[in-house]
Amino acid sequence: MKQRVVSLSDFGPAENMSLIEADIPIPGSGQIVVKNNAIGLNYLDTYFRSGLYPWPNNNDIKIPGSEGVGFIHSVGPDVLDFKEGDRVSYVTPVGAYAEYAIINAAHATKINVDVDDHDVVACTLKGLTTHYLLHLTIKVTPDMTTLVHAAAGGVGQLMGQWGKEIGATMIGTAGGPDKVATALEAGYDHVIDYKKDNFVDEVMKITNDKKCDVVYDSVAKDVFPGSMDCLKPRGLWALFGQASGSITDFNLAMLSAKGSLFVTRPTLFSYIANRDEYNNASHQLYSRVSDGRLKVYIHDKMPLEKIVEAHNELEGRKTKGGLVITL
Repeated sequence: MKQRVVSLSDFGPAENMSLIEADIPIPGSGQIVVKNNAIGLNYLDTYFRSGLYPWPNNNDIKIPGSEGVGFIHSVGPDVLDFKEGDRVSYVTPVGAYAEYAIINAAHATKINVDVDDHDVVACTLKGLTTHYLLHLTIKVTPDMTTLVHAAAGGVGQLMGQWGKEIGATMIGTAGGPDKVATALEAGYDHVIDYKKDNFVDEVMKITNDKKCDVVYDSVAKDVFPGSMDCLKPRGLWALFGQASGSITDFNLAMLSAKGSLFVTRPTLFSYIANRDEYNNASHQLYSRVSDGRLKVYIHDKMPLEKIVEAHNELEGRKTKGGLVITL
């Protein structure tokens, strides 16, 4: 049997991707094949597509894509936690841009609450990221003040809502009045328009020069070193993405000079390697979406045929919320 997949011909721009026909895969040991109902688009996908991150396998066809939702089509040997027909979501470094995705069973989790497929792929990778950033990278508490860059983006909107549930003071940055309004709707106490104002100066005003306990940074180059200037002594700079490019001139001595700061470059897969932790984080996320505590913002829904356009929208920072690929 055949299926449609997105094939990456070479590392580089989005135009290097095209839709082709390929065989439906047969799962090996520890693998499952998921018939996708919907696919989520994430910045992680652009990192692997561009070659910024090393491609993790030697398959004949390079298929990008980091998350999806659907029903299990087939299971391989040694898979004990899943069976054919289970509804699952998954996060994976690559391989999701297909009608039938073959993934490591350890990267999937069952969905046991009522959540729409499109909401699932608009929130899973982003929501699990939000969970570990707020609860595990550092445990945010009500007495803390945080700064979140790209507050109107997919992760940013979930961070605003979940951070306010915790009770922390949430400061966000966003570019332009529309994105500022989106971030405010997502629960931020203060939103700085970085196109109009210097975000470091505004943070100092908002905090009465006390600064922030943690800065969550998915932008990197364009907000460096300003992110560190917003931190209290012994504050944490959590650099979890690089939408504007890599930071190349960072010197560890800067951390001591700016107040004995901490820096971390976390990745989701380090926080969901344990099955119990993965299931717990997923349950916390989906239960909040199901009962309305977290609202999922979907920027657009696009068919698999428009994957190049979708990548260009994401990299052009034109999105507010998640991009969903429909099948």
